[in-house]
Amino acid sequence: MTAVDQARRAEGRTTRTTRQKVFAALRLTAYVLVLGLLGYQLWRVRHGLGESLRLVGWGNASLAVALAAVGGMPGFFGWRMLLAGLGTRLSLPVAIRVFFLAGVTRYLPGGVWPAVAHAALARPLGEPPARLAGAFVASQGLGVVAGLVVGLVALPRLVASNPIWWALLPLVAAALVPLAAPRLLAPLLGVAQRILRRGEGTAPALPGRRTLLAVTGLMTVGWLISGLHVTVLAVALGAPPAGAMTIGIGGFALSTVAGIFTIVMPSGLGAREAVLGLTVATLLTGPGLVTLVALSRVLITVADIAGTGIALGVVAWSGRRRPRPSPLPAP
Repeated sequence: MTAVDQARRAEGRTTRTTRQKVFAALRLTAYVLVLGLLGYQLWRVRHGLGESLRLVGWGNASLAVALAAVGGMPGFFGWRMLLAGLGTRLSLPVAIRVFFLAGVTRYLPGGVWPAVAHAALARPLGEPPARLAGAFVASQGLGVVAGLVVGLVALPRLVASNPIWWALLPLVAAALVPLAAPRLLAPLLGVAQRILRRGEGTAPALPGRRTLLAVTGLMTVGWLISGLHVTVLAVALGAPPAGAMTIGIGGFALSTVAGIFTIVMPSGLGAREAVLGLTVATLLTGPGLVTLVALSRVLITVADIAGTGIALGVVAWSGRRRPRPSPLPAP
């Protein structure tokens, strides 16, 4: 090996080390920004939070947080299944770290950060960044399909208050088309390639229809569970249980879908509250409506923080308790 080759290799190692340090610094900066934004959101509503919790009750608020946290788990398993269908199988601890660490970046302004975070976390694993980012984007697309379908639960009560809600039917029909023709998901995977500027000119691998249906089913279960937190809050504020069940589940799904398309604001801030308010207005008015909409946002944020902390804590704890292999005896 010539001196020139040795110099080039040393330069390549130095470049890779520098790039790794830059990515680590960027990830740390992103997480600090997320924690700062989350803290600001909770601090901003601190004065009215106590009164809202008094009206709802600490028990109901705790139940709502638990439902919201549990409702996010089917989405994780759906994403992991979709990623396996695209050709990457991650162990459960690794998948938890990637999914939850990347997930908190949705609280940053701009809707591209979770996809970018998935790609950044793929590099140390030696996996294609565009594939992990594409799996996230596609899972969001299937989540929208499932959310619109679940939103139909609230349709009878919504159209009774305003016929404009019939427009939901053609939206649902259009959303179901990719499940009938999976190749229509290719543009969603192509979005990740264009964002990351990786893999241009190559067609992304596509999972089968059975995988897409299974993932959509898991997303549907997640919407049904997480929407119950709105039901709990609505009943605590005086809404009839039957109406609170349908509006809580369907209204929350529709409001979160609206937030997904609001890529500028962090975690759909503003759009989610507006749509949730329009749907819950068929049950509550005045202070009760305002309390539910505001408290739902706060409790969802708390559920995200708690769920992420618990998931990562369990992974770290199980890793420490895993027995280390005993050293081989000397020959």
